[in-house]
Amino acid sequence: MTKPARFGPRGIAAAGAFLLALVVIAKTLAAFAALIQAYLAVHYDYRLEIGMVTGQVLFQWAFLWRWPREDKYSYAWILIAVSALGATLLWPLLLLAPGATPLVAIAYFFGVVGVMFVVHWRLVSRYALPKWLCATWVLYRLLLLAILVRWR
Repeated sequence: MTKPARFGPRGIAAAGAFLLALVVIAKTLAAFAALIQAYLAVHYDYRLEIGMVTGQVLFQWAFLWRWPREDKYSYAWILIAVSALGATLLWPLLLLAPGATPLVAIAYFFGVVGVMFVVHWRLVSRYALPKWLCATWVLYRLLLLAILVRWR
């Protein structure tokens, strides 16, 4: 089986699209975090989310340090696509239930994370990438959870 073509655009326009996606993701997650702020150990805003998404790409790249640059870029686009999907799936909650209880918001969020994992798995499979990337994706998210959640 041959490896599929690269994932995501390249060039100056791609860099702009990447930054725009990053900002939309960050603003969406910051709005979601406002619903559950009482359960967070840190003040969560769009800058923190930009750092976490950027950190996700860098964390994953640490495991891919020997890979060709094009493969790293493709995987970065997969990460941004999965994050953008997750942010988009949060919009119904934010738009239709802005006063949702934290328990409802957290349950909804975990449903979104489940969808994100399935999509990540399928993209990793489709682009013939190693499945351990899914494990490191989860590891990064669990490390963030341990830091961000207030564990009374």
